[in-house]
Amino acid sequence: MGIVSTKGEYGLTAVLILSRQTDKELLQTKEIAKAGDIPQNYLEQILVVLKKAGLVISIRGAKGGYKLAKSPSSITVFDVLESLECCFAQKDSTTERNILQPFWEDTQNKIENIFQISISELDEFLEKDSSNLLYYI
Repeated sequence: MGIVSTKGEYGLTAVLILSRQTDKELLQTKEIAKAGDIPQNYLEQILVVLKKAGLVISIRGAKGGYKLAKSPSSITVFDVLESLECCFAQKDSTTERNILQPFWEDTQNKIENIFQISISELDEFLEKDSSNLLYYI
């Protein structure tokens, strides 16, 4: 069972790739797409949403590209996923008295807590995890 769509996964991957750049470095869409194995057309749509959410900045021109709008330590996984996903758990009800409403609200709060890891913490986790891999030929 997954709660994060491909859109959320690609968006999180793109933000992680951008987090590994210096403040002055810009990455073009094709570079991000290649590094993250993300279809470029789909990535362009995702980056527009991330820009509207204030998570990335785009610079136009021949030397243009994308960079993070904030430091990786101030962007959480939840920030990225919340901007891209419709919703993680049903929060609002169209009926006046939905007996499940307390359950949905509690579920939403738990999910938010799980994803409160910063992008820099996620990068550290992935670096540490990949250093434990052994390759055999």
